[in-house]
Amino acid sequence: MEYWNDQLAIRDVIDRYATALDLRDWENVRSCFTTDCHADYERFGSWTERDRFVTSLQAIHRDVGPTLHRIANHQIRVHCDRAIATSYLDALLHVPHEDHDLIHVVGKYLDEFIRTEDGWRISRRRFETFLRRRERLKA
Repeated sequence: MEYWNDQLAIRDVIDRYATALDLRDWENVRSCFTTDCHADYERFGSWTERDRFVTSLQAIHRDVGPTLHRIANHQIRVHCDRAIATSYLDALLHVPHEDHDLIHVVGKYLDEFIRTEDGWRISRRRFETFLRRRERLKA
């Protein structure tokens, strides 16, 4: 039973992160990671400290309108107080510019989790992009 509770708790952190991004709830985003987390988001940057990472996410989303981060296909392996998780991302970002209105990003999160006294937290995250497409919305 504990294994399934861990699976659900880890999945909740992953999904909570996506929803918090869409809501621009930066404290909730921060709560998904350890203070010394390592996050690698390819061309967007790499960070080794949670607060700098969250500050960068805020800056990246500053000029972005509504977003929709959908995460699916969770694969989670728990071993004691550590876990490895893989999940797919399909995100839409409304970014009105002269050449496009929408950015569509598809990729994969590769996460390492540790169990803390506050619950499961992401200690390492690598994001791999499969697709990044700019689109013009039709009126």
